[in-house]
This record gives sequence, C-alpha cells and structure tokens, in this order.
Amino acid sequence: MTITSYQVQNILRTYAKQLSRGQRLARRRAAAESAPGDQVNISIEARRKQVIEKITAEIVANLSARVPGLAPGEGLGGVERQALEQLSQEFGKPLDVVSDEKTGRLLFRVIDPQRGEVIQSLDAEESARLQERLYQITQQIIDQNMV
Repeated sequence: MTITSYQVQNILRTYAKQLSRGQRLARRRAAAESAPGDQVNISIEARRKQVIEKITAEIVANLSARVPGLAPGEGLGGVERQALEQLSQEFGKPLDVVSDEKTGRLLFRVIDPQRGEVIQSLDAEESARLQERLYQITQQIIDQNMV
C-alpha cells in the first residue's frame, strides 16, 4: 500500500488546524483569567476571620445539638468544654447548657458542682446574653489555637 503526497498534506493540514485552534483557546483562557471580572480579593486576615467565625458557629451548634439527658458537661469536646468553663468562671457559678427545641437558642442552667444537679434555670434574656458571650469566648479560643 502506498501513501500519496495528497494524503500526507491532508494529515499535516489537519494537525496544523488543531494546533492553531488549541493556541487560540489558550489565548482566550489567558485573556479571560487576566481580565478584571467578578473576582473578589480577600485579605489573609479577612479569610482567617471567616474561618474562625465558621468554626465558632459549628462549635456553638454542637453545643445546642448535644444529646439531652447527659450529665452537665458530659459529651462536650475540648473547645466546647473550655469555653463553657471560662463562661462559668466569668458568671461565678458552674453552668450547663441545653438547647430550647422551640427557638433553637441555648438555655443556660446553674448546676450544683458536688451533686451535678440543676439548681436554677436562667431566663431567656440572661441565656441570650450568655450565649453571645459564649460565642465571643469560643472565637477567642479558636483564634489562639489557629496556626
């Protein structure tokens, strides 16, 4: 079987078209990437703050999703326990937290440290204030622990 010069030229022409098409696409991609479009540049500090807020929200959500019926402080991870202990120190009495199923907010309770029983349930206003402070404390702990 012989290959004619026409067939060779046809194959070379096809490859040349493919190469030029690829080069055009590459130029378009490069132009699109360098064009100032809808890109938003976030500073490293802003990204760090976003990550801290996201982790804090997850930790506080974990506190509210804790299994009911556990002893006070039981079932908490390291950061959750640390934040709750710091909040208890600031409040002056040992605290435990449960989730209000109706509102999804955290409800704080004062516990007896010797017996581990609930002494007092705090009202919604005080619980909301403590929840905000717990969020701030958790953010500080995460910020200190982040590399």
